[in-house]
Amino acid sequence: MVAIEKAGIPAVGIAAKSFARAWQSCVDGWGQPNTAFVTIPHATTGQQTPYIHQMVDGQIDDIIAGLTTAHSLPPIHQLATANAPTEAFSIQMDSSPAGLNAVNDFLAERDWSDGIPVIPPTPELVEAMLKGTRRAPQDVLMIMEPGFGIATVEKIAINAVMAGCKPAQFPVLLAAIDCLAQPQSNHRDMQVSGHTEAPLILVNGPIAQRAGINCGTSAMGPGVVNTANTAIGRALRLCLINIGYCKAGTGDPNFVGLPTKFGMCIAENEEISPWDPYHVDLGFAREDSAVTVVTVTGPADILDARSKNDQETLSNIASMMFYPGAGNGSYIRGQASAQIGHTSERITYPGPYHPIILSPSRAVILNEAGIGKRAAQEWLHQHCRVSMESILNGGPIPTNEHGQWLNHPELQSLSEVPGSSIPALENPDQYLLFITGGTTHYGNFFYGTYGIATVGIEE
Repeated sequence: MVAIEKAGIPAVGIAAKSFARAWQSCVDGWGQPNTAFVTIPHATTGQQTPYIHQMVDGQIDDIIAGLTTAHSLPPIHQLATANAPTEAFSIQMDSSPAGLNAVNDFLAERDWSDGIPVIPPTPELVEAMLKGTRRAPQDVLMIMEPGFGIATVEKIAINAVMAGCKPAQFPVLLAAIDCLAQPQSNHRDMQVSGHTEAPLILVNGPIAQRAGINCGTSAMGPGVVNTANTAIGRALRLCLINIGYCKAGTGDPNFVGLPTKFGMCIAENEEISPWDPYHVDLGFAREDSAVTVVTVTGPADILDARSKNDQETLSNIASMMFYPGAGNGSYIRGQASAQIGHTSERITYPGPYHPIILSPSRAVILNEAGIGKRAAQEWLHQHCRVSMESILNGGPIPTNEHGQWLNHPELQSLSEVPGSSIPALENPDQYLLFITGGTTHYGNFFYGTYGIATVGIEE
């Protein structure tokens, strides 16, 4: 729509009322804040055609006006065109209730927060945070969407202070943003999707202990023991809000949202896990430190209290595969793709990846039965299946001129077999087994949505 307007062709957008602020934020960010739009009461997804016509027909007069009249809509924000020096603000604080909250009031007025009180990012605290890395303050890690914010080390440090991070935790946050900068993370779609999803930070190696990340009991819960987990996860969200301009109701159009969007960061309990840690699976040495970021929704609870053997434990994990987007054999239509930066090029990536957060005791049950991590992944790959009928009902499958499937032609013959099924996900690696938390019979299953990326931490 913005490209059409920039080309001098009148255009009018049609947006659900709840997306009005998001629309204005997007066109403002694309440098065309006056692009006209009209609102309809509800999103069209799932609505019947007559009702969609009714909603749009009611806006015909405004649509015509938008195509024929110059409109002047105030932009919600203006984006910097260069990496200008960091602006400093002076805020008066005193012992009165208003004075004690002056910084948070200042931030709230500008929508520069996640809604929870923050640590005031004073120059002294930001300077101390910067000492947690050897990177230069003005080094750019990425351009954060949807607002095209320039994510410098210094800006990230400001948000880290606000979230309560310590300098020892700063390298984990920087690595997480390095992960989001990888095209296969599909960072842009994660930010602007109406689907409820959030980045999950997985930490491996010695950095976890030095940063104070809890990998034991209640590793994803509240409490002082989880100070580092909470601060790092929250810091990433503050960066997405304040640098990427992914603000609730504007850049972030999630219909309902989830508490997980405040932040998630966990480390693998490598000390008592019977299996190699996740980063070793990827080729890192055990003594290396690495951070993985995967976009997820959920989680769903895995209750394994009544299992009497390894097969029942695996079956309980597999029973979580009920969510339609969790794996529907879509890989036979081709892999997902993501835009590479601000170019017209795209990169394909396998997905989704489903993090399965297992208690160490569940891994021990499997390991004692002779089932290693890879064998468990392969079991899940073979037993988590989707019917061929449902795939065929989902639309046409790309073929070549001879009618052969372009992707996984070896599975095409099953389309003629009544009751046949194929693995829900393309390969076993997409079942990401991550061992953390206390030794109990519970686990969490997250539904992956977009891509995944892992980077090593230089220490």
